Amino acid sequence: MTTFPQEPWRIGPSRRLATRAPLDHLDDLVRLVLLTGPGERLHRPGFGSGLGASTLFQPLTDDLAGTVRARARGSLTSALGDRLDVVDVTVTVADTTLSAEVTYRPKPAGETRTVTLTLPAAVL
Repeated sequence: MTTFPQEPWRIGPSRRLATRAPLDHLDDLVRLVLLTGPGERLHRPGFGSGLGASTLFQPLTDDLAGTVRARARGSLTSALGDRLDVVDVTVTVADTTLSAEVTYRPKPAGETRTVTLTLPAAVL
């Protein structure tokens, strides 16, 4: 009987299968939800916060930040609610960048972790 590691799979530096620590994998899942745009998943059109390519050519305004913040909180709760509790989502707009910071607590009763993504806007 073959036993498999408890950690999730990933591609290692040598381009071979390797394992990933569970908390690092959870950080990756949060990034995946943040970077996926609504409508990108065929059978889950509400999945994703839209911080990725879907906001690339949007004007950087506080309205966009508010939309991404609301979508991020809802998508994270919907997609990963069984694995984490969202503590805070902060989206900031600078001159040419859009940044999101998600603070969450892994279940059951883990230490608070933070994932930050900063994306440049397209220069028109």
